[in-house]
Amino acid sequence: MNTDNLYNIVNVLEFIAAIAATVYFNKYKHSSEKHFLYFLWLTFIIEIIGVICIYNGIAVEWFYQIFMIISFLFYFYWYHNILRKRIFRKTVYLVSGLFIILSILAYILPESFGNRAYAFIAGSIGLLVLTMFHFYQLLNSDEVLIVKYKLSFWISIGLLLFYLGMVPLAQLSKYLNTGALSRMIILLSLNCILYGCYIIGFLWTKKKYNHF
Repeated sequence: MNTDNLYNIVNVLEFIAAIAATVYFNKYKHSSEKHFLYFLWLTFIIEIIGVICIYNGIAVEWFYQIFMIISFLFYFYWYHNILRKRIFRKTVYLVSGLFIILSILAYILPESFGNRAYAFIAGSIGLLVLTMFHFYQLLNSDEVLIVKYKLSFWISIGLLLFYLGMVPLAQLSKYLNTGALSRMIILLSLNCILYGCYIIGFLWTKKKYNHF
């Protein structure tokens, strides 16, 4: 199987998620999730630009690294908006600060000292912690019985499952061929889970439950 075809499948998933976010925007336009409409379209556009650059032999590693930083900071910002407990919101600042420091060090320090996967792993673990905070918040609220209608629940489920898979994959990346079919299949599966959860969330969510 051609790995390029697998990349195309991910792009299609991103596009479908962005379309769903657009079609059902009225359901969540007054919530903190409204920013996901723009974020998903930005993600799709960035991926298309990346594909075009790769096709034309243009190096894009720095391009994806910058977008990776933007993506994590976007998710941290979103969780800061929806988490209510003061300690949870302070944790967002801590996680964001640590992630930014590691991202800067990844470019300053020589590659022999460490690689840029450390910043990704730190951001992923921080995001996993924030998803658990959100689930705790939902379980201890009156909304526990209607969580399947909350867009924030489906986004958090997608992020939890995606990054639970990405952390070990990133740790093992130096031992794997970056173009290996097995690695691409894992990435495709994780992206199917992530964007599948996003799409389900946009389909099932109800306007009256999106009020963060």
